[in-house]
Amino acid sequence: MTSDISQMIIAIPSDGALYESTLKFLDVCGLRVNRENSRRYTATIPVMGGVSILFQRGADITGKVEDANADVGILGYDRFLEIRREDGSTKLLIENLGFGSCLLAIGVPDSWIDVSSFADLADVSAEFRAKGETIRIATKFPRLVERFLLKNGVSHFSLVESSGTLEVAPEMGFADIIVDITATGTTMRENNLKLIHGGTVIESEACLIGNSESLLRPGIQKLADDFVSKINKYMDSSQYKK
Repeated sequence: MTSDISQMIIAIPSDGALYESTLKFLDVCGLRVNRENSRRYTATIPVMGGVSILFQRGADITGKVEDANADVGILGYDRFLEIRREDGSTKLLIENLGFGSCLLAIGVPDSWIDVSSFADLADVSAEFRAKGETIRIATKFPRLVERFLLKNGVSHFSLVESSGTLEVAPEMGFADIIVDITATGTTMRENNLKLIHGGTVIESEACLIGNSESLLRPGIQKLADDFVSKINKYMDSSQYKK
């Protein structure tokens, strides 16, 4: 499926931490979104004719743009890197929009008093292996986590994919540690987990992506250029403070 040649579709988060902040960001860019009510999954940007907003779960936005069911999307950079196809048609238009900052980071139990760095965690992984066991890691970002661990010399582990709350995984016994998104580390601390030095998989914030093929279509290209120009104009202004 491809979007109408005269209508540019922009996918943005329908819920979660980036929902309100995305709407506020577009508003200050002069791109106020008009959503008739919270149950509607489409909206408009009154100052831009020919543009439709499509509200989607953050986890689905990359796929929507990848399949050209949306031409442009705003989502977390972490989500984009985790889900995108290496040979796909989705590309970054603006990597850092300046909001939605967070870390994808390793959380280990407070009871692991000798583990305060990634080097310590690597030693623990080796100890597990020596006992014929595997350190279990609960995460919603298996691709990013696997790459990070292998790149940093940890090869003996198993990933436990979970779409639910990760912080309880070590306490409930279905994982030893977690790798999850955190802005301040508060939720981890409240669940008896701690961040470790060198344990940040990726620093992330909201980004703008587009379908490289869609953006070459007549009509869509001009709308996309206007949209990106308005964002860049705001980001270049004195009002924008990262």
